[in-house]
Amino acid sequence: MENTVTSPATGAEKTAFVINDPSVIKAPLNSKSGQVLPLLVKPAAGNVNLVEWLQANRESFDADLIQHGGILLRGFGIETVEDFNTFMKCFNTEPLPYMFRSSPRKELDQSIKNIYTSTIYPNERTINMHNESSYSRVWGKKIVFCCITPAAEGGETPIADSRRVLAAISPATREKFRKKGVKYRRNLFPDLGMPWQEVFQTEDVAVAEEICKKNNIQFRFVQKDQMVIEWTKPAIYRHPVSQEETWFNHVMFFNKYARYEELGLEADDFLPAEYLTSETFFADGEEISYQEYAEIRNAYEQNKVVFPYQKGDIIFLDNMLAAHGRNPYKGNRTIATAIIEPAYDQNDFAG
Repeated sequence: MENTVTSPATGAEKTAFVINDPSVIKAPLNSKSGQVLPLLVKPAAGNVNLVEWLQANRESFDADLIQHGGILLRGFGIETVEDFNTFMKCFNTEPLPYMFRSSPRKELDQSIKNIYTSTIYPNERTINMHNESSYSRVWGKKIVFCCITPAAEGGETPIADSRRVLAAISPATREKFRKKGVKYRRNLFPDLGMPWQEVFQTEDVAVAEEICKKNNIQFRFVQKDQMVIEWTKPAIYRHPVSQEETWFNHVMFFNKYARYEELGLEADDFLPAEYLTSETFFADGEEISYQEYAEIRNAYEQNKVVFPYQKGDIIFLDNMLAAHGRNPYKGNRTIATAIIEPAYDQNDFAG
């Protein structure tokens, strides 16, 4: 049957198809300030085979994902990496390899390709909000997290609707990024950041150089083990299905002020260039002011949704509509991650 739904970012109404499904219960997990991210889906009673349910309800699942930006599947008995891998095979596409890396990851099981741990990063630190690989020339349209072992304390995966984040940024700043785009700079060396060998998944200088040339990335080797790369991209994209504008970038994540905050520095402190593993600018080279950085950070904070993991939880995100991060944690924590459906910079975007 038909039903009228409202865009979470603009408030505009549109028609969606809703299928009455008595086997599951659906409801927004958090309705704060009209927030509809994520949609919680859980069995209505007894055991529901998640694979069979998804195969029978794929069309409505896809529609829900675009409307809400993310779906939390809870209570379906997904408890192992093998269970998660079986679920991911529903999508008739192999998980993508994690290339042009910005953080270290490893496969959870060498016999299962491209199902990774979530980012390997010190437990006591926060991972800032971002859309996965939005800095790259290629990214996955969907990113999926599965809680194999919840942390003893903390370790949540905060999420935020990128359409709402965009709407929370001032019109002046939005327009500036829409017109100019963003320039990324990464300083790749082994001591503080990631070595270029890890980023490009090769030990061969010629291979790394060829990847840069193919993807229109400027590069230079300061020395054998230190490489500086720069490239520009839009900061605002249009979703390929809904055509909604979305804040899809690593402007905050890679910005120098994020590094300052991580180190407990003030905005007007000085940090030598060798400690800046990444920086972001407007695409014409203009500095992003601390005020503009803080405005973006606050837009994420205003729209962040945080909830504790339960074992077996699957957080299924439309990567272009929902950002994510990670809270500090204590104890053991295993979150399996898969990225699917490649998209490229030649796709339609705003700007």
